[in-house]
Amino acid sequence: MIVDFQKLYAVWGIDDFNNFYDSLSPKFNRDMIFKAGEGAGRSGSFFFFSHDQKFVVKTMTSAELTLVKKMMPKYALHLMKNTSSLLSKILGIFTIKADQFSEVHIMLMENTVRLKDPDELKYVFDLKGSTVDRMVKGKTKNSTTLKDLNFMQIKKKI
Repeated sequence: MIVDFQKLYAVWGIDDFNNFYDSLSPKFNRDMIFKAGEGAGRSGSFFFFSHDQKFVVKTMTSAELTLVKKMMPKYALHLMKNTSSLLSKILGIFTIKADQFSEVHIMLMENTVRLKDPDELKYVFDLKGSTVDRMVKGKTKNSTTLKDLNFMQIKKKI
């Protein structure tokens, strides 16, 4: 399948094709891609931020892909009704197939944490909708990625 990316960018509200291309270009993201495996989660998936911090690329398991496909209609409806939503916008999900390795599913998302003043950041969460082993313990800072039980605990205090 051939994708006309310039049409997709227009749908996504991305006006400048060259800046979008540069954000995701391997030329500018080489170091970010090689660092991606360093932060691999327990699931074995990994992610990286584009060099300009505008986008996140994350690998997905087949089970995650199936779940996202199932959730997509309600997710899209939510984003259309809530244009100021802080949920990260999923810009595309792709499956890469090659003879040399098993197929890989990747998700391209916008990075919602792009603050002009990083000191304004209060919390960062990785919410999974589970409470099993979903608490970051010990001393944290505002850039520490917290989990579901941390969110529930903080929500009670507010």
